[in-house]
Amino acid sequence: MDVEVKLTGTLAARTGTHRARIGVNDDATVGDVVDALTDDYGPQVSAGVLDGNRLRSDTVVVREAEERPLSLRSELHSGDTVRFQLTARVRPTG
Repeated sequence: MDVEVKLTGTLAARTGTHRARIGVNDDATVGDVVDALTDDYGPQVSAGVLDGNRLRSDTVVVREAEERPLSLRSELHSGDTVRFQLTARVRPTG
């Protein structure tokens, strides 16, 4: 199945694109999309969105039809559009 991916911020800079169409298995998850993006665009993708085996705290993935945050285990459907966006990290002061 095909999933449309929108990339923002530094992730777009890491991949050189703001949009990608990714072919994944029918039972694909967000994690599978990250793996496919990494295969297509290089290890800088997973380094930019993953912290071990979970999304980094500054990375939000949403299914555009719902605008609800997804996890790496969230299942996707053919024709879905998911957006990867990076939020600003808050650094402690003092």
